[in-house]
Amino acid sequence: MAEDLESFVKKLQSEGIDAAKAAAERVRKEAEERAEEILACAREEAEKIVQQAREEAAQQHSRARSELKMAVRDTVLRLRESLGRAMSAVIAQRVKEGFEDGSYLRKIIRDVVTAYAHGDAGRERQVEVQVSRDMTDDWVRDVLKDLSHQLHQPDNTRVKAVLSRAGFDYRVEGATIEVSPESVTEALLEMVNPKLQRIISEGFTGEAA
Repeated sequence: MAEDLESFVKKLQSEGIDAAKAAAERVRKEAEERAEEILACAREEAEKIVQQAREEAAQQHSRARSELKMAVRDTVLRLRESLGRAMSAVIAQRVKEGFEDGSYLRKIIRDVVTAYAHGDAGRERQVEVQVSRDMTDDWVRDVLKDLSHQLHQPDNTRVKAVLSRAGFDYRVEGATIEVSPESVTEALLEMVNPKLQRIISEGFTGEAA
């Protein structure tokens, strides 16, 4: 009887130890599985954070480049406007000074009228040049003498000081060619501005590269 009891106790002890071991093993496996799940979630979250950081960095870089391009474009536009105004003022002043120089104006009148007259070589036409009322009688006579000599038609050439502005008008058979400081300045700017803009654009393009 004593042996049966002892065997029974030993059996209970053995079963209890086995049960404890099994429970411990289950706990260990569950803990490992849970740990793996946590690590996987952590890795996934870390990858999301890294990817988001990369995307934000790329967006910031793209925005920075766009803002830089816009800043350069605005700078070029302002520079073009400023240089355009400065160039316009310089050319207008030079043209004004030229038209106020009697000798220079005589040369311009002679060259312009002669150039147009050569286009109608062999035909005599009534030519009239109108100049500013501020020009002296002697100057007007000198211009008339120049044109009569160049055109070889003194009877059909007249010079009148009737304009209220600087420059001159060349009239022939009802057609009028106006040569004023404003028209000359505008023509010069049309030639200069495209070249100036190209120089500015090429300069900024070279720096950007």
